[in-house]
Amino acid sequence: MNEQDYIDYLELINEGHSQRSAAKILGIDRCKIQRYIKKQLDAEEDDKPLENKARVLFYDIETTLAKSYHFGQYKQNLSVKQQVQEGHLLSHAWAWGDSEVVGSILTREEVLNRDPERLVLEAWSLLDNADVIVAHYGKKFDIPKLNGYFLKYGLQPPSPYRVIDTKEISSKKFLLPFNSLEYLAKTLGVQQKIDNSGIQLWIDCDQGKQEALDEMLAYNIGDIEALRDVYYRLISWDNNGVNMALY
Repeated sequence: MNEQDYIDYLELINEGHSQRSAAKILGIDRCKIQRYIKKQLDAEEDDKPLENKARVLFYDIETTLAKSYHFGQYKQNLSVKQQVQEGHLLSHAWAWGDSEVVGSILTREEVLNRDPERLVLEAWSLLDNADVIVAHYGKKFDIPKLNGYFLKYGLQPPSPYRVIDTKEISSKKFLLPFNSLEYLAKTLGVQQKIDNSGIQLWIDCDQGKQEALDEMLAYNIGDIEALRDVYYRLISWDNNGVNMALY
């Protein structure tokens, strides 16, 4: 795969094709496309100036709804046979240190085709380039979720990194009424999370509505802005924090 192939691939993606469809049209194996994209992403991260030697990644994901057959609405214990569709990666947002917050979300076609592979590869490259990942509830949600996606798509574990979980710090150090990112941002008087239209937003995204996808990406990016401000207020309380001097 060469640079022109990659340009043609990006044009097809912008036209609404999924990665699978674009690869088929170009007659290129998807694995070759994956390797080329990873190479491009790695090169982009290498060119970014860092304010310290440790690559600190503020990171957050959003996933699609899961669907199932069930009888009741309360405390349901669902079996595999009741599963209709499992959730998958919908969007992710990130920032390297104090740099600009950016994000990425599935296209309408990728949502309708249930094809999150492009985002999964992006996520893998980001984690592979990070020394430290800061996430809210990251140790019990974001990171395990991503690992499951990596396993499903045949990717090896990313390079080693440390995780700083702002929810874990809040839970261990303070007896607050809530430990959500929304509550912490409001209580600390820092950047607030962006409001969203609730479950209907996820339903509309599942149906591939572009306005909903745009709102979801803005919401996801807003979480990173709030996360970063909350992190800077909490980090001095973290006895198990990462010693940046080691890097």
